[in-house]
Amino acid sequence: MDRGKQLGRIAEHAADQWGLVTAAQAKRIGLNAVQILRLTEAGLLENVGRGVYLLQAAGFPQHLEIKVAWLRLQPAVFASERPLGGKNSGVVSHASACQLHGLGDIPAPKAEISVPRRRTTTDPFVRLRTMQLDPDNITLVQGLPVTTVRRTILDLLRSKTDGGHLGGVIADAERLDLIAIADLQEIARPFTRSYGLPAQATGQELIEHLVGQADKHLRSQEVARASTEGFAAGLEAVRRMHEQMALPYSALRETVERVGEAANAPMLAAWRMHERMVLPNSALQETVRRVGEQIAAANAPMLAARQMYEPTADPGALEQEEASDSAHAEGRPTAEQQDSASGQADR
Repeated sequence: MDRGKQLGRIAEHAADQWGLVTAAQAKRIGLNAVQILRLTEAGLLENVGRGVYLLQAAGFPQHLEIKVAWLRLQPAVFASERPLGGKNSGVVSHASACQLHGLGDIPAPKAEISVPRRRTTTDPFVRLRTMQLDPDNITLVQGLPVTTVRRTILDLLRSKTDGGHLGGVIADAERLDLIAIADLQEIARPFTRSYGLPAQATGQELIEHLVGQADKHLRSQEVARASTEGFAAGLEAVRRMHEQMALPYSALRETVERVGEAANAPMLAAWRMHERMVLPNSALQETVRRVGEQIAAANAPMLAARQMYEPTADPGALEQEEASDSAHAEGRPTAEQQDSASGQADR
C-alpha cells in the first residue's frame, strides 16, 4: 500500500475524530508501526500524544489535550463506535466540561474525564474521576460526550470549587441561555454552608453569593436594575415635563392649594385671606401684605409653584382677577357689578 492510500485510509477515519487517529486504530485499518513512523518523518502526521497522531492537513483542533485524553481511554475503538454513556466510555466533566461549554475561567491544568468504573492513568495531564452518569446528564459538544451544564455545576458544587470561579460559570451559563436559575436553586440549596452561608440560606441566595464573588451579575438582576433605573428616569422626565409645560391657571392653582392644605393648612389659610379679603384701610392692607411675604419666605416650595403657574395663566383672566381684587380693596364696584347695574338701569 503506497503512501497515498495510507493517508487516504487514515483521513477517512480521522475526519470523525478532529483529524486524530491512534496507533491502535491505524493498525485496525491496515497500517503498521513502520508506516506510521515514515508518515510522521515525512511531516504528514504529527505525534500529539502517546500513541495519538494528528493528520497535518486537518490543522490543530480546539481543546486538543482533552480530545487526545478521551481517545486514549479506548485506543482501539473509533469515536463512532463508542456509545454515549457506555460502560467503558469516558465523559468530559468538571473544569474541562466548562472549557468545552465556554463557561467561566476555571483553571484546568489537567483534562478531567469521568468514567463509570475505577481506572488509573499514568498521564500527568489527565485526571480520571469515577462517577456513574445517566444518559440525560450527558450531551455532545464538538463531538465529545460532555456533562450537561446543569450536571457540570452540580459536580463543581460537590467538589467545592472556588466560589468566585463557580459564580463565573453560573453567570455565563445564564447569559448564554444554557441554564435557568430556577433550575439551579434546588441543587444549590444543600451546599449553602459549604460556601459560608447560614444553614437556612436558600439556593437562590447561594447562587447570588457565588455570582457576586465573581464580580458579575445575573441577567435577571441586570434586568431588574435596568427597570428600576428606567422607572426613576421616567419619573424624573415626568417631573421636568410638569415643571416646563404651560398648565391652565385654575388647574395648577388647585393642585398647589391641595398640596398646601396637606402640608401647611394654617399658612394656606393666611395666604387665601391675603388674596381674597376686602381690607378696610391701607394700614391693614400693608400689614397683611408683609405677613404674606413672610409666609412665602417660610414656604418656598409653595411660592415656587405659585410663580410657575402665574406666567402660564391666561393674561386676560389674570388682569380681570387683579382688577377685581383692586376694586374690592378700594371699595369700588367691580366691572361685573357695573355691568349688572347698567343692565338694571336699561330696564
